[in-house]
Amino acid sequence: MSRKTLRLLDVTIDNLTKAQALDQATSFLHTQTFHHIVTVGPEFLLEASAHPAFCNILNRADLSLAEGMGIHIGAGMTGQKLRQRIPGVDFVLDLMSIAAKEQKKVFLFGGQPEHIVERAAEQLVHEYPGLSVVGIEAGARGSWTKLQDQRIVERIHMAQPDILLVAMGAPKQELWIDKHRAALHNVSIAIGVGRTFEYLAGTIKRAPKFVRSAGFEWLHTYLTAAKYYQPQFRRRRVTNATYRFVIELMNYSRTPRV
Repeated sequence: MSRKTLRLLDVTIDNLTKAQALDQATSFLHTQTFHHIVTVGPEFLLEASAHPAFCNILNRADLSLAEGMGIHIGAGMTGQKLRQRIPGVDFVLDLMSIAAKEQKKVFLFGGQPEHIVERAAEQLVHEYPGLSVVGIEAGARGSWTKLQDQRIVERIHMAQPDILLVAMGAPKQELWIDKHRAALHNVSIAIGVGRTFEYLAGTIKRAPKFVRSAGFEWLHTYLTAAKYYQPQFRRRRVTNATYRFVIELMNYSRTPRV
């Protein structure tokens, strides 16, 4: 069956409901093959439009999820209909529920300082009884090329996880996964999870469910930025994901394609 997709700023995104995406991910878990899942929001598209290497990584992902209200708006602006927004955090948590039922093993890499990933792992085990967390490794959000790659990859390989969650922020986490995909051949699913560990650890609060359902989580992030580390950075991310993204999409649609 051919993949149902939409395309924004030269990036192909799977046009699926969350249930369909989870079914696809579950099928990945039943194989011995490496699969890279990406959660594509407006910031990903802006980064991809500026860096062709990152664009290529997104386009060769095995499953590309439409994350964020901006993707819904962008699809409408370009005459495409998005079936459903799939917030990355919600998808990851549903995936953990499936992993617990299927007795699959999970490795958590990322989060800084170290207690973030520890608390995240504890919360996952608490929320999903039966989930097997076979390893955790803290990782800074600094340059992905300076990480102790070989040691970390060897730890992951020895732990033999079915699912690898990487939380270094985009695009570092996607670059790291792609760089090591050959060495991670025993991992069925690798996915960049952004700030998911911080949400699980309770260091960052998500917007109320009704706000998320209405598609205004970005506004909540902007208004509550002062409560967290680097508020200017958080507000800039929101600006990029809304105003700058729409402008970029409008400019792209007016540019003749060769």
